[in-house]
Amino acid sequence: MTATNAEVDATRKPRAAWLTEKERGAILGIRIVFFLATLFGRFPARQIVRLVALYYALFDKRARTASEAFLARVYGRKPRFREVYANIHRFAQVTLDRTFLLQRKFSPFVVTRTGNHHLAELAEKKRGAILLGAHLGSFDAMRATGARERFPITIVGHFENAKMINALLQRLDPEMAARVLHVGGDPVGFAMTLRERVEAGEMVAMMGDRIGLNDKTVEARFFGEPALFPAGPFLLASMLKCPVYLTFGIYREPNRYELSCEPFAERIVLPRQNRQAALAEIVQKYATALEERCRSAPDNWFNFYDFWEKPAR
Repeated sequence: MTATNAEVDATRKPRAAWLTEKERGAILGIRIVFFLATLFGRFPARQIVRLVALYYALFDKRARTASEAFLARVYGRKPRFREVYANIHRFAQVTLDRTFLLQRKFSPFVVTRTGNHHLAELAEKKRGAILLGAHLGSFDAMRATGARERFPITIVGHFENAKMINALLQRLDPEMAARVLHVGGDPVGFAMTLRERVEAGEMVAMMGDRIGLNDKTVEARFFGEPALFPAGPFLLASMLKCPVYLTFGIYREPNRYELSCEPFAERIVLPRQNRQAALAEIVQKYATALEERCRSAPDNWFNFYDFWEKPAR
C-alpha cells in the first residue's frame, strides 16, 4: 500500500492496543498524588511523580520499549535510559498538572501562547473550527486557558481506557463534562452532534494520532517509516466544511507550557475522483507537521505503544 492510495478498507481492523489497556491501578496513584497536591501544593507532589515515573521506566516493559522505539527514530541511535525516563516522567508530570489546570489554578505555571489570535478571532466571529492536536504535551493546558478566555471548545476522543481517571478529573471541573464528546458506537449521531456544534460556532478539539476500534486508517510516513493514522478527523473536517488549525501544548521543565495554534487548512476538500489520494495527501501533511513538533520536544510524545505496528488483516 502506498501513500497515494492509502485509505484502508473498513474491514481491516486496527489493533488499537492502547484503547484496550486497563488503567492498571493508576487511579489509586492519581488519587494519592491529587491528595498530596491539594494538601501540600505542586512542588512536593512533583517529587512523588519523579519516583512514580522511575518505577514505570524500570518495571513497565511495554511503556519502556515503546518509548525506546520512538526515541530511537528521533535520535537515530539507541536512546539512553535517562531519555526514556524523561519521556515517561513528562507524561506523569503533565498528568499531575491536569489536577491544577482543571481547577483553574494557573499560578504554578508560566504559559506562553503563539497564534492565540486565531482562537480569539474564531470566538469573536462565532465561527466553528476543528482544533487538531496529538498526544504531544498537554491538551488540557490549551483547554483550560481557552476556558478562562471563554473560548467555546469541545473535546472529542476515545476514553474507554481511562474511564476512572477521567471521572476523577472531571469532578475537578464539572463544566468539562458538557464539553467532552465520546466518539462511541453511533457514528451518525456523533457526526450530527459535531455538525450542530460547529454550526453554532464552537471549536471542536480532537487528536489525529491514535486509531480507535474499527476506525478507517490512512498510511503516512512518520519518522521515515510508514505508520497508520486515523482517517476520522480528516473525513469529519471535510464533511463539516470548516477550517482546521493545529494546536499543541508543549511542556518544558519545570513549569512552562508553550501553547501554539496555527492554520492547517481553510477547508479540507476530498473530491470523489482521487478521494483516497487527496486524503493521503492531507494526512501526510499532518504527519509531517507532527514529526517536526515531536523532534522539537521528543520527551513530550505520549503514545506508549508500538505506533508503527501493522494491524492484522
